[in-house]
Amino acid sequence: MAKPIEYIENVDEETNTLIPKEYKESIDNLFKTVKSLNDSGLLTLINAMARNYKYIIDSMSDQLNSDDTKKAVTNIFNVFALLSKIDTDRTYDLMSKLGDSINSAELSEDRYGITEIIKLINNKDTAKTIMLFLKILSGIEK
Repeated sequence: MAKPIEYIENVDEETNTLIPKEYKESIDNLFKTVKSLNDSGLLTLINAMARNYKYIIDSMSDQLNSDDTKKAVTNIFNVFALLSKIDTDRTYDLMSKLGDSINSAELSEDRYGITEIIKLINNKDTAKTIMLFLKILSGIEK
């Protein structure tokens, strides 16, 4: 069995006359690229994929046709549909306020009673946030 050609470093004069001078550098670069692909194992991977392409396509097809994949793709599209319906300016304002609230929230170790909770709910901003949350929850049922 013949030994595979690994890399041609020096081109002899006979081959030199077959390749025009303007292509010599390109051919040398091509040989270097093939050698690099072979050394890295990528050429072996490509060859293996080419030999087993039917099995690879069948496996990918089975995986893509599974119920889990269909559900995942449907969920991704539903998330994109939801995001496309949200007003970006309003979302930005709400996220800014949420970040500010998280940064400024401080809970002490004191025990809170009903009166403290009622005072908190009577706050205009807190009541507005609770109402927004409740409207979102009630809108889910529609």
